[in-house]
Amino acid sequence: MTSLGTIVEALHASEINGAVSWIYDDVWTVQLGDAVNGIVAEAVVGSAQEAAEWLRANAVRRYPHSAFARLYPRSANDP
Repeated sequence: MTSLGTIVEALHASEINGAVSWIYDDVWTVQLGDAVNGIVAEAVVGSAQEAAEWLRANAVRRYPHSAFARLYPRSANDP
């Protein structure tokens, strides 16, 4: 499994904007995009690892031709 930090660094290097935040125990919010350019996807997940996986799967789906997608291709479990 790839860590949240590694995924965030790879998204940043690929110039894909996003955010991760936590509210309280087991409530993490994740999003792709930003307030200036628009949020393209967002979700609430239950852990940092789920946040990493959500970001990976959704970035690959929404930005299939990005450098990020070349590093982290779609998996059989992706929606």
